[in-house]
Amino acid sequence: MYEPIRTKSVHALADTADFPHRSREEELNIQLAGHLSALLAVTDELGLDEAAESIAGQIARLRGAPPARHAGLTGADPAALHRR
Repeated sequence: MYEPIRTKSVHALADTADFPHRSREEELNIQLAGHLSALLAVTDELGLDEAAESIAGQIARLRGAPPARHAGLTGADPAALHRR
């Protein structure tokens, strides 16, 4: 026979949280900014300055601050960058 549960589940979501939650839109903006940062690193490495500035502007819009730019470029072959 089945006995009913008498205590609260430990898996229930807490109704009163002491920390702020992010919305789905905020989470997606954070994720998009991360992807754009990776694209910016490769764009900088390839020397595509106009495209890099455009991407950096979008990252700044999403994050609210300009992205960190890598000053020490490796000068790698574009084919090697593509494989990476």
